[in-house]
Amino acid sequence: MNSSGNIFNICTRCLGRAFAMEGHGLTNIQRGEAFITSIEKKLPENVKLGNEKECSICHGIFLDMERYAQMCMQESSGFEFLTFLVGSVFPQEDLDYEREFQSIFGDHGESIKKEFNREFGKFLSIKLQKEVSFKEPEITFLINTKYDSVNVQVKSLFISGIYKKYRRDIPQTRWIHKTGNGESIESIIGSSLTELSDCTNYYLHGAGREDVDVRMLGNGREFVIEAERPCKRNIDLKVLQDTVNNSGKGVEIMDLSLSDISEVRKIKGEKYSKTYRVVVGCSEPIDCTKLENAIKEMIGKVIYQRTPLRVSGSRSDLVRERTVQDIRLNHCDVSSGELEVTAESGTYIKELVNGDNGRTVPSLSSVYGSDLRVIELDVVRINRSDE
Repeated sequence: MNSSGNIFNICTRCLGRAFAMEGHGLTNIQRGEAFITSIEKKLPENVKLGNEKECSICHGIFLDMERYAQMCMQESSGFEFLTFLVGSVFPQEDLDYEREFQSIFGDHGESIKKEFNREFGKFLSIKLQKEVSFKEPEITFLINTKYDSVNVQVKSLFISGIYKKYRRDIPQTRWIHKTGNGESIESIIGSSLTELSDCTNYYLHGAGREDVDVRMLGNGREFVIEAERPCKRNIDLKVLQDTVNNSGKGVEIMDLSLSDISEVRKIKGEKYSKTYRVVVGCSEPIDCTKLENAIKEMIGKVIYQRTPLRVSGSRSDLVRERTVQDIRLNHCDVSSGELEVTAESGTYIKELVNGDNGRTVPSLSSVYGSDLRVIELDVVRINRSDE
């Protein structure tokens, strides 16, 4: 055994924890008792055995589990949950003291944090009649033994679905733009979710986004709405869907299901081509034949788009290479033309039409020979691979 200059006042449990890797199926108290009664082992002179309350490492913390359980129950009252996890914070000086003590016997022990989290987790599971979950706990109790406090961390509630947007005056999320009434797709769905879950805040995660003045039609856009710190988890998704759809606010949601953070990562990484309805105009009468010829020339073209001027303040100044997969002319007269455009994910459609002062090359305007502008723009289909 190694020696140390300190005098260690240790309880049986903390002694046994120094041998946690030995004696399968034993508690740390049993390991400590086995060490004490073994005729082959002898405590070093600088290790003094005492009771738990006088122990220099645990200070009797394991005798306080009932009190901490009551604190956890009080702090979590009002929250619906089925699973939980225990975490803990111990004074650094106690952890350093424990490491120094355990070094006397070699590297066979576990930390007091690990034992406390395990043993208190089992104790609390019985008190709460809830299951411990190491992977996706709905509530995490963080016990701070230094300040004798309990902090409750509540897992967000995630709901995935599809939305359609029938208005040209609201953004997807609250922080992008401020409209006159402050509405957004996020706030329209989130306010209804708040009423049902009693959450403190909400966040919409979309599989891409459309501009404020662009409608999202067709098969809709995938999204996940996150309810932060919800009191209620068992909510009726049909009620949420009906509340939003019957609000008259121009947003429709469907295909709702409970989800998790992995779904957010999934939809954020999706790169599907999109099909748009684009109504274009010109300062002079449109030459439909000329427009049709320009369209034919653009089909299959690889275009180079520098970050548009209209978003340059919020996005990196890059040149992106995108492919125009298809364009069809559905209608044309001297005042406007209606196009159906299918393009690679990330294509700026407005700039594909107007050229953005030469930042998109080639553009429909440059091929047509006159400046074209977008009058109306709708997403009519996201070409998801599973549909």
